[in-house]
Amino acid sequence: MAYAHEPAKRPDQRAVSDAKAPVREVRLKALLFALLALRLCYPFFNSPLAHLFSDPQRHWDNAARFLDPSIMGANDPFLYQAWLYALRTLSGGAAPAVIFGCGLLCAAMPYGWYRALRECRPRRFALIGALLIGLIPESLSVYGYFMNETLLLTLLGFCIWQTLRARRKRTAGAFALACVLWSCAALTRTLVVPMAACCVLWLWTMLPQKLGKAIIGIGIAGAFVACACGHAQGKLHFFAPFGNLYFNEIYSVSGRREIAVDYGPDGFYHFGGPSFYNPTFYPFSTWTTARNGVASIRIDLSRGRTDWISEKARIAAQSDFPPVRAWLENLTYLLFGQIWPNSTPHTPMGWLTLWSRWLWPVLIGVILAAAVMRRYRGDEWLLPAAALGTLALLMFQSQGVMEARFREPIDPMLLAAVLLIRPPRQAVA
Repeated sequence: MAYAHEPAKRPDQRAVSDAKAPVREVRLKALLFALLALRLCYPFFNSPLAHLFSDPQRHWDNAARFLDPSIMGANDPFLYQAWLYALRTLSGGAAPAVIFGCGLLCAAMPYGWYRALRECRPRRFALIGALLIGLIPESLSVYGYFMNETLLLTLLGFCIWQTLRARRKRTAGAFALACVLWSCAALTRTLVVPMAACCVLWLWTMLPQKLGKAIIGIGIAGAFVACACGHAQGKLHFFAPFGNLYFNEIYSVSGRREIAVDYGPDGFYHFGGPSFYNPTFYPFSTWTTARNGVASIRIDLSRGRTDWISEKARIAAQSDFPPVRAWLENLTYLLFGQIWPNSTPHTPMGWLTLWSRWLWPVLIGVILAAAVMRRYRGDEWLLPAAALGTLALLMFQSQGVMEARFREPIDPMLLAAVLLIRPPRQAVA
């Protein structure tokens, strides 16, 4: 009996691909674990304790005097001081323990973004996204300094994660946790306040039992604001939950290169913004601002807001720096300026941070184009909306001299928004 020859069957390519998927995920998890370990160790090789100067020194001193703040501690936002004070207290000031705490912040940053991306996409996508975000040079190099951006960079990934998680779970507990994290972020840097308010409001509109959740949100925010006010009130003698905003406003309207403040018995301080001293378009140009001179003010702290308001009016009346030029300079600092203090070209990570800054204007343009073409779906819109909204706020504000590091905390959000862009056939209105 003759039998017909049966050709060998080709393996199903989809089945082969599906079989390899778990192996790829295991490899990606191993890579992410290695990255987290690297970031945990980074501050041990580039210790913040070795860079105590200017702002890092101020933050370190603010933490030492957290319970009895100086005028600098009262001027600065509340939460980073609280974090650093807790770290100093729990460690007993021991250098290895302090550095380990900084390493935990550094390692937690990409993990928070992994969980945020996991709320939107499959695990493999989230792993790849977290790896890319964790490799952003500036998001690593900044952890070699005591800067409040280190706390904010870590918090924002967790804020987005808990916002999307609360949207999915729809419970009061998940909503409360999101409110706690956004309150922490808002009290770390003032620029996050509008983002925090909009994200929590969006989340609230999506959830049931709105009255109860409104009470929870207002109660949590009120408790944090009360703590921040109590911290600054004794020195400033006015309501300032987000720090003293008058200082930056006066410096901005002055049109001067530097500002000097005489606080009488509380000391004399002289300050110059890094944007005015580091060439914005380095290494292609040596251009810096045309501002010059010093804006000198005198503040009697016992008078609360009175001297701040009168000095702001006096300095503004004396200014001869064109507002349009000030706005254009701020825009260039935001988009192209060097991120201080971690853009030093003398270290590998500083060099990478310096050169990678040219990538961000390109990514901003990509996100704008994707948003116009509606390349996001559902809750994914939260990331480009939050990133572009905060960027617009920074572009058009006139309350302070801009620095590129003010954009630094939203750079991981910009990269996450780029990663979430869908092909036209997958995006829906």
